Amino acid sequence: MNVYAAIILCFIPLVTVFLLFKILVEGISVIKELIACLIGLIALIPITVLQFFAGDVFIVKGQTFFMLLVRAVILYGLIEEGIKCGTLFLFPSKEISLKHMFLYSLLAGLFLGCFESVIYIINSIQKASARSGEVLLYMIYLRSFTSIVIHTFAAGLVGMFVYAARRKELRFGVLAYAVALHGIYDFFAIMPVPLNLFSYVAIVLLVVECRIVYLRLNQSVSL
Repeated sequence: MNVYAAIILCFIPLVTVFLLFKILVEGISVIKELIACLIGLIALIPITVLQFFAGDVFIVKGQTFFMLLVRAVILYGLIEEGIKCGTLFLFPSKEISLKHMFLYSLLAGLFLGCFESVIYIINSIQKASARSGEVLLYMIYLRSFTSIVIHTFAAGLVGMFVYAARRKELRFGVLAYAVALHGIYDFFAIMPVPLNLFSYVAIVLLVVECRIVYLRLNQSVSL
């Protein structure tokens, strides 16, 4: 597959969601959608730097299954969702509704996920062997679908944490859930079958938690 076609494919979800939000959701601002995308890009820079320097710190010979899982939660879940949280506080949220904050957060996560997919695809091409076609198709499937989904909904959950925090409600459990599930996803995504199926379980749990937290927050706002 042509590398440029693969890169374009990575951004199809972003363009599609961006347009659907504007067309279908009342009150969505194109300017704020673009700001959300910019926030996703801003988050990518410190995430990349921190993971580059912190990666070797967590590599220890003879690590157990549990310690490798903890490493994934810290290196991917904590760093990525922690930085997303910080950058989402930059979002201009004056008089913004919970619904819109959630959707803009989804968009920020989606943008970050799309860029990360491009990075993984380029890396996979550089490391490709004779089976490069299979490698590239696998990376596109894994990173353009599952990884983008996990980034999107984890950002949505973190966005609701930010929304609640600005209302003086510190729901750290929401942030911890996003961190844990993101780390669990990354840990199991590289595992062989059938262990990699747990990465899909993490995605489902994250989507369900977004729904639960949204309903609870919406009820709290209505009171």
